[in-house]
Amino acid sequence: MVKADLRDPKIIGLLSKPILLRLATVSGDCIPHVSSVWFLFDGDFFWISTSVDRLKVKNIMKNPRVALIVDTDNPPYEGVIVEGLAELIHEGVRDVTRRIVEKYVPKNQWSTTFDELMRYPRVLIRIRPSKILDIMSYRRL
Repeated sequence: MVKADLRDPKIIGLLSKPILLRLATVSGDCIPHVSSVWFLFDGDFFWISTSVDRLKVKNIMKNPRVALIVDTDNPPYEGVIVEGLAELIHEGVRDVTRRIVEKYVPKNQWSTTFDELMRYPRVLIRIRPSKILDIMSYRRL
């Protein structure tokens, strides 16, 4: 693995695909927690929309340091591993959640999926990357 630039067109292409982000947080008792989530990357930040009662939210409130991986499951493997700081954002939840739904769900299901997600109080997790590693260096033999 080597350091990566999130502005690299290959990485931007990967982060634009509807694949899952695996988010790692740590509780106040130093117990790790990993969850798979839908996300957006806007060129600067990773954005996640989630219910306010989730363990990842509680963990971030106690410790904003997180790590994540976005990768493919089949060779040639592609992906990035990111370390950074997470913030909980309460403004713009509807807009970002709608954009995430549009990334992952067929157009004819946008409205239903969005309405279902918005039934519960939500918050945004905004992750500012501080360290980025490229796992795209794998080459098929």
